[in-house]
Amino acid sequence: MRKITTTYGVLLGLFLCPSSMFALDGPIKLMRACLDLSGNITVYFNTPADPCGSFSSYELWGRDNSINNFSKLTSSSTYNISQIAAALPNKKKWEFYVIGLFACNGSDTVFSDTIFMDDTPPALLDPDSVSVDLTTQRVIAGWPKAPESDVMGYSLFKTDQNTGNNILVDEKNVVFYSFPLTDFDPNSTWNRFSLAVYDSCKNGGVISNYHSPVYLGFNSGQNIDYQCTKKIYIQWNAYVGWSVDAYDIMVFDNISGAWTLVYTVPGSQLNYIFDIPALGHQYSFYVRAHKSASTITSSSNLIVFDAKDFSYPAYKQLGHVSVIADGNIEITGTWETTTSIQNTLLQFRVYGSSAWTTIATYPGAAGKIGRYIHGGRNTSQTKYQYRLLFHNSCNSPFDSSLIHTSLLLRRTLKTFYWNDYWAWFTGLYETDLYEKPKQSSTWNPELTLGDSEFVVIDTLQANCFKVASFKLGVNNKPIDTAYSNVICLRAIDTTLVPGAFSPEGKNPIFKIYNPNLLPGQAVMKIYNRWGERIFEGDALTGWDGKAKDGAFFMAGIYVYLIEIRTPEKIETFKGTIMMLR
Repeated sequence: MRKITTTYGVLLGLFLCPSSMFALDGPIKLMRACLDLSGNITVYFNTPADPCGSFSSYELWGRDNSINNFSKLTSSSTYNISQIAAALPNKKKWEFYVIGLFACNGSDTVFSDTIFMDDTPPALLDPDSVSVDLTTQRVIAGWPKAPESDVMGYSLFKTDQNTGNNILVDEKNVVFYSFPLTDFDPNSTWNRFSLAVYDSCKNGGVISNYHSPVYLGFNSGQNIDYQCTKKIYIQWNAYVGWSVDAYDIMVFDNISGAWTLVYTVPGSQLNYIFDIPALGHQYSFYVRAHKSASTITSSSNLIVFDAKDFSYPAYKQLGHVSVIADGNIEITGTWETTTSIQNTLLQFRVYGSSAWTTIATYPGAAGKIGRYIHGGRNTSQTKYQYRLLFHNSCNSPFDSSLIHTSLLLRRTLKTFYWNDYWAWFTGLYETDLYEKPKQSSTWNPELTLGDSEFVVIDTLQANCFKVASFKLGVNNKPIDTAYSNVICLRAIDTTLVPGAFSPEGKNPIFKIYNPNLLPGQAVMKIYNRWGERIFEGDALTGWDGKAKDGAFFMAGIYVYLIEIRTPEKIETFKGTIMMLR
């Protein structure tokens, strides 16, 4: 492409009218002589004023070397022009001047100074850098000012992706340019920019080598499991146009609202692994390339990663934890099914323990526990805690329900006491103690005061007690219920102690009889005639007449001491027993 240079010449002659007034306001000034691709020369000059109308014609004279004489190339009788053109017989380095005829008599001739043809283009000029503007995400380019004095502007090119040819985008006399998205797509790897300088004769310099900004992207394959790995993998193409000393990794967190330089990698590295500080944030990235041994930099396009958190269930609760029989606990529960829930674990622990044990596993899509019976529990003496634990696609726990604690009813002599159903504290609930005769099936509320203890006036009545906790809904109507264990009082409490036994006969064991006693509530001690204790054990199991080595003791009379301890009473029985052989 040809561009244009400016050169100046001056005509020093004066042009007089017969009245001795100036015919011109000053000399003709030659500005430039430009050759086009067809071999035509155009000489540009200023148009002088002609107040007395004495203009006759302009003549263009030229020569192709300093030895030859000037020859007339063309003329023009048009006054109000600023250029004159002629066809040249060759493309040598021509020299020109212009003759102007400005005399009232039409015969005075004045000569301008000479000017050489401008056919030398400006020198090669390389861009400083090509970047992507962080705010507008438009490709931008910058370059130094050309050193030549005659510079009309800069031709800006992009490389055609299909042909590899340079396509002119624009011509501007600026040193910075922001390209429309229709010219350069920041999210493309094919952003190749080059430029050339042109002068006032439109002599175009050599087109520079192209520069291409860093193109930044994600490594999609490695980012699939970002929720599990807590990492984001980014990669980029190297800057093209100059050698890179280093790349800065810039990250923006939409929650903190700040850009941070998280790391700088050497120029040979074209990838980075970002450790996700927290899920549920959006992280934006761009890479800044540093030119070796220079302060010039170039920024890449902007990419955004939405590090979504796991999809937590909107509701996740156990319905109730209820003692339904001695040793059995019923658990119900529901949860919202989400894409993040892989498995739901039902877990329990003894109250006061920190160790959870999984007793059932449900697929995430199950959404509920209809009715799970957890057997083998010591429901008369121990509280148990239950929860739902949710595992995500990483097979890691990421959410859990509230902990539910079973109701435990206990008794000390005449006082009953129990724990509240703590999981329902945040809503409406009530807890009642219920009582019924032992042989009846109808339970009656004893009190509805929210207390956690109750004193039984008459412990000789054959009554049973349990605690019920009600979760209340609209209009205080119960929507769920949890029960405690049952404690029954013993109205008939007679202990029978035999007077004799025969280890090898029909009554081989010396033991007591009382249907209201439980193992461990009665202890038996046996002494010989010298007061030596020869046996101690559970009175309900009894003594078989043997020593520790398994040999029978001699027949005769032995002394016994039996101690009974129950919630209702403490009793002691003393006497002798006859062992027969």
